[in-house]
Amino acid sequence: MGNSEHIASTAEAIRRYLAQRPNASETVEGVAKWWLTQQRYDDSVMLVQRALDFLESQGEVVKMELQGGKVLYRRSITVN
Repeated sequence: MGNSEHIASTAEAIRRYLAQRPNASETVEGVAKWWLTQQRYDDSVMLVQRALDFLESQGEVVKMELQGGKVLYRRSITVN
């Protein structure tokens, strides 16, 4: 990824963060430490959820819902 691609990617992460938190304000150090860390974590969780949903639809993982709403995933025993 080139320098301009890194800048564009970072700018997009900041946009997504601000779209969810329109009243946020921070120093450049705070943006790097708090905003980008949180946004990239949120993006990662969303991506992992989509991947798990896909694997579940393919029968490769099984979703187990526990009392209290927590959800666990495990390998399907039907996968070789």
